[in-house]
Amino acid sequence: MPIEIILIRHGESQHHIKGLTGGWTASPLTTKGERQAKCAAKALAALSPVSSIDLISSDLIRARQTADIIAAHLENVRPTYHQELRELGNGIAKDKTLDAARSLALPVTEPAYDWIPYPEAESWRLMSARVSSFMDTALSQSKAERLLIVSHGNAMVALVQWWLGLGEAYWNKVSFEFDCASFTRLTINRWEERVVSKLNDTTHLSALA
Repeated sequence: MPIEIILIRHGESQHHIKGLTGGWTASPLTTKGERQAKCAAKALAALSPVSSIDLISSDLIRARQTADIIAAHLENVRPTYHQELRELGNGIAKDKTLDAARSLALPVTEPAYDWIPYPEAESWRLMSARVSSFMDTALSQSKAERLLIVSHGNAMVALVQWWLGLGEAYWNKVSFEFDCASFTRLTINRWEERVVSKLNDTTHLSALA
């Protein structure tokens, strides 16, 4: 089991600046997003050395590009890409403008974590289940000391909830925010407790401000 897990949100992407939905939209990095990813990569390369690193990523293009930039700055690290680490699925709203998506939205239902916002989309429960199941397997199989995970805002909320064991009783009560190319560090302390030792750390991006 890894000594530490570092979650990295992908860099700024085209949908952020073009009025498109996120979710499973095919949205490459912007020029700014590429710079953010390079800053993240350099910061990761400068961390104290470990014997081995695994790098896993969502297979959506904005995450793949971020992971590829990170891998280029690390020795002997090749990313693998996984659909299970994708953002909350937005169904037929994928690749649509925000205005077009509004006309496709389904009425909000309760509990909110079972609401499917668009036809063919995912509920929070469905996304959480796929992320949690994948991470249970990934954690048990990884032999690396450091596990790097490139993913997305909502999926990373589910990842932290999984890490802390926050089940559905907390889904409408506890959330987190992640900036583009931010780091969130997950560790285990000497009492074998799961810890969030850094949350949404963006200090490595200060040169871009």
